[in-house]
This record gives sequence, C-alpha cells and structure tokens, in this order.
Amino acid sequence: MRVAILADIHGNLPACEAVLEDVARATPDYIVAAGDLALRGAHPRETVELLLDRCDELLIGNTDCYLAGNYLGGGYREHDHWKTDLLDWTRDQLGDLAVKLGRFPFAVRYSARRGQDLYICHANPRNLEDSLDPLLDEAALRRYFQFVDAAACAFGHLHFPYRRRFGRMVIADVASVGIPRDGDLRAVYGLFTFTPRGWRVQIRRVRYPVRKATQAIIARRVPGGPLLVHKMLEARYRHHDAMVEAARRHSGLPKLVPSGPHRGLTHPNAHFPEASLLPHVDPVHDDLQSENEAMTNGGEPLLAARDPEKGLP
Repeated sequence: MRVAILADIHGNLPACEAVLEDVARATPDYIVAAGDLALRGAHPRETVELLLDRCDELLIGNTDCYLAGNYLGGGYREHDHWKTDLLDWTRDQLGDLAVKLGRFPFAVRYSARRGQDLYICHANPRNLEDSLDPLLDEAALRRYFQFVDAAACAFGHLHFPYRRRFGRMVIADVASVGIPRDGDLRAVYGLFTFTPRGWRVQIRRVRYPVRKATQAIIARRVPGGPLLVHKMLEARYRHHDAMVEAARRHSGLPKLVPSGPHRGLTHPNAHFPEASLLPHVDPVHDDLQSENEAMTNGGEPLLAARDPEKGLP
C-alpha cells in the first residue's frame, strides 16, 4: 500500500498542481489532503476544487475551520486586523465551498494489515492548533500519541518536514505544499509505503514556479499580499538552525555548523542551543512576530531580497 499526503496547500495553486503531477508519477493507492487547503493563497477556490477532484480524502485544518466559521485563532480573532480582511476575501472566493471546508473529517486511517495502521491528521492527534516540532522531547510527544493505536502517523501544520521514530511508530511532518518553512522554497509532500518491514516514509520536494504564485497574490489584490509574499520567501522560523539540527538527529544524519560563512558544511563539533532552552514552536505566534519585524516605520513590508526562482536550491 502506498499513500501520498499533501498538507498546508494554502491556496497556492501552482505548487498544488506541481505536487499532484509528481504524485501521479508515484502511483499511490490513495491521496490525502491533510488540511489548511485555501487560506493565504491567491487561488483558494481553484485549489480546493482541484483537491476535491484528485484526492481520496480531504481533512480539516485550523484555517479551514476559520474559513467555515467554526472558530477563529490568532490574529483572525481581531476585528481590525488585516487577517480579518483576508478571511472575508477568501470566503468570497470560495463561495459555498467555505462551509464545506468545516465538514471535512479530523483524521483518516489506512490499514495495510492488522496492527499496521497509518493515521493521518492535520496538526496532531488531539487538536488542530498544537504543532509537533522536532524539538519536542518524548514526554511531550507522549501526551499527543498515548491513545493512538497506529504504526505510523502523518501530519502537517508546522510547515517543517521531518521524520522520526517514537516508540514503535514512525511519525512525519509532511508539510508544506504551499508555504514551506524549512529554508527550502520547493513544495513538499509525503509518500508512505508499506513494506515487509513496516511503513517507510519519503519526504519529496517538488520545484514549482514560485514567482507565478507570488505575483498572483499581488495581482489579485489578496489582503495582506506583501506580507504573505514575504512569509513565503522568508521560508524559515527564528529557531531555524536548532530545528534543522533536531530533524537531522532524528534521521541519524551528522550535525551542521550554525549559520555563518560555512553554513551547510558538516562539522562534528558544531554547537546548537539545547532544545530544552528553546520555546515550543508555535506557527501562529511566530507569524505574528515575523509580520511585526517585516514592517518598516512607514508601514510597508520588507519583501525578501532575493529572486524566488533563483532562490530554489
């Protein structure tokens, strides 16, 4: 059995189209879109319609709940915030599909054989808001997985792809198709394959026309457009190096040197902050801080000073 999982597409139609083309070449038995399908991109309706046509299951994410009116989180709760305008614009684009987003299931599971289920959700098995970042220790993870009877779990929400072992389970963040945050502008998705040795996960990267996506945000006058473009091109969290190091450790890869003139070279003595000294990564809170820092005194956002196409690795 092979299952392709897309998460956090966020209305980025060029990225979604490119990923689905790659998915078709992988010939999975099932395709799942694991939430956060429409908000923050230039083509919310077209993206959701494409996913409805091509996916076997669509799951609900936190921003899908915001659009459907189930509940609101972060800046979307503030009446005068630009994100309220973004919600209204996206709902107008979606039309009747906005309500439908709120009716998608929380999770889905596929059983390759008895005792070998693959469990798929948006953020974690308990809720739609808490992220499972690679810095979390096993005690913290246990609170989310203690009642999950599965051999593998796929999720998104953090926009930072990684995989790790947790007890007998293999777990993986397979996001993001639309707004990756691990320093790589290419779209990302996960491919889970069941083998005689259990579930194996492949994190697949897909090139797509980033400039086409950013130009569409501006051309279609998406509320908060310059900040949305800035976030797409920034493509990282403030604790990026520590998160990368944790993700590499979970995969059994050597350490990297911290940011600097030799960044990206392996070095056995490279030092990173201890995970216990760093705060839990909250995508919503990090977004707010990054947006504040992206504003100049004149109130205009500072767009990333690089060509989005040349910025692709």
